Amino acid sequence: MPTFVGITALLRPLSQCHGRLALNTWAIKTWALLLTLTLGGCASLIVADTKPLAEARLEPPGSERISKAGYRIETLAESPATPDLLVIVAMSGGGKRSAAFSYGALKGLRDLPLQTSVGPRPLLGEVDAIAGVSGGSFTAAYYGLHRDATFSQYETDFLYKDTEANIWGIYLLPWNWTWLVDPLVGTNDFMERVYDREMFHGARFAELEQNGRPFIAIGGTDIAYGSPFLFTQDTFDLICSELDDLPIARAVAASNGFPGLLSPITLTNHAAACDGRKPGWLRRVTEAQRLDPRSRVGNEARGAERYLDDNRTRYVHLVDGGVSDNLALRAAGASMQTIAQAPENFTARRLNRVRRVLVLSIDGQGAQDTSVAQRRVVGGIFAIFSLVSGTQIDRFNFETLTVVDQQLQEFVAAIRQSRCAEAKTIDGARCDDVGGALVHVSLTGLPDSPAKDRLLAIRTGLTLQKDDVDLLIAAGRSAILDSTALRDFLNSYAVRPLPNARSIDVRG
Repeated sequence: MPTFVGITALLRPLSQCHGRLALNTWAIKTWALLLTLTLGGCASLIVADTKPLAEARLEPPGSERISKAGYRIETLAESPATPDLLVIVAMSGGGKRSAAFSYGALKGLRDLPLQTSVGPRPLLGEVDAIAGVSGGSFTAAYYGLHRDATFSQYETDFLYKDTEANIWGIYLLPWNWTWLVDPLVGTNDFMERVYDREMFHGARFAELEQNGRPFIAIGGTDIAYGSPFLFTQDTFDLICSELDDLPIARAVAASNGFPGLLSPITLTNHAAACDGRKPGWLRRVTEAQRLDPRSRVGNEARGAERYLDDNRTRYVHLVDGGVSDNLALRAAGASMQTIAQAPENFTARRLNRVRRVLVLSIDGQGAQDTSVAQRRVVGGIFAIFSLVSGTQIDRFNFETLTVVDQQLQEFVAAIRQSRCAEAKTIDGARCDDVGGALVHVSLTGLPDSPAKDRLLAIRTGLTLQKDDVDLLIAAGRSAILDSTALRDFLNSYAVRPLPNARSIDVRG
């Protein structure tokens, strides 16, 4: 709680002003007293934190995993219609623009038929996992919790609302000023409360687990290391913590914590409670790989070991997931990479039954403003920050797509090798009949048109005009239904070729 003397010290420089509006000593003390009383009445806020894994949850030392069960894709039942198909969807950052575009893509996946051995099914119903960062995490988490109800509630619950007004309220309304006086409360803790009230209603990760597939992976950025951090039990194993009881809204707030505007979401590391346990993939990484700065597996190992040592990492401070991975793809690529290192575990994971892998990147990032190249004056600090971050994201996205495509092909090759080591024919298909594709659909990839120009001009923020939201939703649906690369992949899997889908005009 601030003291009267402390606030007086903060206001004293104002007394140096000259003229009729200069504050005298009495005025300073009066304002200090009022501010002290106001902050004393700030709304209390309970901040959720991690809990150490219970001893009963721990696997024996030397096991493949640190803990039993928990929210991870292997614990969720696969679709009986498509056990030979693995579909991973990644939703990019980009504020509500990306949230609306990715929501439209969900509608497209719902309306896109997939031919299976048991008849046509919506592709959305066969998705195994959805990863989301920043704006994309809203859509991923909301769909993971509400499923089909998403298509009748998401617009009014979130997309059409003025979410930015809540951010202004954190800074301008005195009853929200707990973050000014309590170092354990941050501005983003208040946004967690907003997201929970409007979208998640107290839901925890245990409810996502009960819903089954698709597995939802929400990503933030560890500000200490600049690396992605996923809200999954595999990641929480590294900090020896329970994920089931953590609020979904807290993960979404972390994924959307714009640095500087919103405070980090902080989690406590309980690694000491796991008594030195390590996941199996980490034990298989060689010392040469750890020491090789060019080894991606070695890089993942070094990152994991930072969390396993709680003397090195006592707290995890998370900001916007788009800072480290704006496409929400890098964690999926790293997972495929580490799994591919242990083909002996493919049978236990049922990966030897897979013959097609689809990684679908849904990118709602807008276009970089290049008009500054034609102006003498760049603009203020916010314009410069937007330009620099936009350029960084564009370059990083290119590298991400390149790396993840390579990791996918290595993963497919490992599946093929595992299948053929088992038998020449599996489930009626040749053992080497395995393929994978990384399909990227984006706003910038839409056909040139006045509608596209309008879409790319929509700002990155958490409040948009309703007409812009509707345009983005229509564009996302169209991007899925009109994707030639996606249709080619599905035709390679299908029992028979798919009929052509009707093109949807993004102008609505």
